[in-house]
Amino acid sequence: MIPTIPPELWLRTAWFIPSSIRRDLYPVNPVFLDLALNDRYSDINLAIRWTTATTKQLKHLNQPHIAHRVQRLTLSSDWLESNMHLDPSEEVTLRTTVAWYLPFDLGRFIDPIVCRISDTKRCNALMETTLVNFPNISSLIIVQETGLSSQIQPGPLLVHAYTACAANLRTLALIATSANFNALFPPNASLLTSLEEVTLTFAPQDDCSADAEAASTFFQAIASTLTTLNISFHGTSDEPSRLLQSFLRQGGKATFPKLESFSLFHSEPPASPSSNIVQFLNQHADTLKHLRLQHTRLSPFASQSVDDLDPLFPVLPHLESLNILDGSSSPNGQELTSNQGLDAARAYVQHSGSTLTSLDLMHCSFTLHDLGTLLDILGRGPSEDTEGGRLKSLTVTVQFLSPQLLDMLAEKLPQLDRLKVHFADLRTNDGADVLTSTGEGSRAGSGDLTHEVVEPFLLEMKTRSYSRWTLRSFGIDRTCLRPDTAMAILMPLALCIPHLVEIDGPFVKMWRESGSTWKESDYGLN
Repeated sequence: MIPTIPPELWLRTAWFIPSSIRRDLYPVNPVFLDLALNDRYSDINLAIRWTTATTKQLKHLNQPHIAHRVQRLTLSSDWLESNMHLDPSEEVTLRTTVAWYLPFDLGRFIDPIVCRISDTKRCNALMETTLVNFPNISSLIIVQETGLSSQIQPGPLLVHAYTACAANLRTLALIATSANFNALFPPNASLLTSLEEVTLTFAPQDDCSADAEAASTFFQAIASTLTTLNISFHGTSDEPSRLLQSFLRQGGKATFPKLESFSLFHSEPPASPSSNIVQFLNQHADTLKHLRLQHTRLSPFASQSVDDLDPLFPVLPHLESLNILDGSSSPNGQELTSNQGLDAARAYVQHSGSTLTSLDLMHCSFTLHDLGTLLDILGRGPSEDTEGGRLKSLTVTVQFLSPQLLDMLAEKLPQLDRLKVHFADLRTNDGADVLTSTGEGSRAGSGDLTHEVVEPFLLEMKTRSYSRWTLRSFGIDRTCLRPDTAMAILMPLALCIPHLVEIDGPFVKMWRESGSTWKESDYGLN
């Protein structure tokens, strides 16, 4: 007789099985069947074009043993309106016109267009009732598809969705294609008592200004519970700083007393933050721990020293992670030089040296000198830790990957755990006065790295040993960097850094356990 294995052990076993494989194990036992059903129905997208399969899907989701598994839901704010539009292949005929005005919905039996519209209306009604039966929705995504809705309040579909998940909703993402925010925001936002994270994306079809008043009303209603705020503006000249201005309170009080994470993206942000952004950041300095920003053009103060501009910069003494992304590829974007990128980064980290653990700097291509200056600033904090403060993860873009760069990082950041370097060119001596085709601050490499370039670099690295460096993960990336070239660079470096257990480059990743050989990771397992 085969002994019965407790469900707890099956659940524990399932944690070590990739989800893509776990879904195929549902016939094994009820535990794996339950997990497979959770994987299948936890994330449902209903912001789709209507087909006959849509109605069947909704009827299936309405079943009690399925409905409680839905945790993440995507909806269209104007689903019915967008599906009422005619397809390019549909042609209105006299029969269509006659069928449209027949009573008792008889027209659906004689004209395919009328039939489809009738079925779409029925599906919309079914969708409204189905949403009420989803008791465990914790994440909701609302997409405004057409941007042409004239509604001044959310439609019945969204009202039902907000009502169903009012008590459990933790994350809400709103994607607006028009300034009509009232058609997206919940009518009674104060009922969302568990809401912690909000993402507002404004991508209008026509250049227009966001409805700051509607946004302010909504955010004030959820201010007491919000911990994460992500704001993104695309394809508009409107500035999100104007939206932030409507959030600011008199007397320096924080608008969101629990705010820990803030992300801001827009088409034309300056390298130095505007006064509204600085004021917003400083009002939340006591709680803010994670910051993500994008820079795309030069600051009007670029010619001035950072020391002369200290009052214009935020003071963030509790910042744990900072991510400054490159925005030079966006319209009107200009790439920052290394010195300008140093000033932009220094503005945020100068008060966070003792707390910062993760730093991503993709907004410029640093020289060895400027990156060293920034790391020195990080090491000046009132921390009793080793050099470089508490920094554990660093992603950075540099002009040259060189032995001198690794020497400096090992010296200034001995406690670093993860390193990812994006580089333009490879150098054996970063101090050499060698002209390259890339120029100051350039991100583009000069074609493929040849053996004549790689081999001297590796020979120089053989003279290095970083036994005190605790680095465990090291990755590199470069335009036109082939996977085999990346591994040709990384594998010899692993001999210099004895604590490494993971290396990765474009489309290839290697790992090893302590004392074992390197093995290739399979990206497809997860």
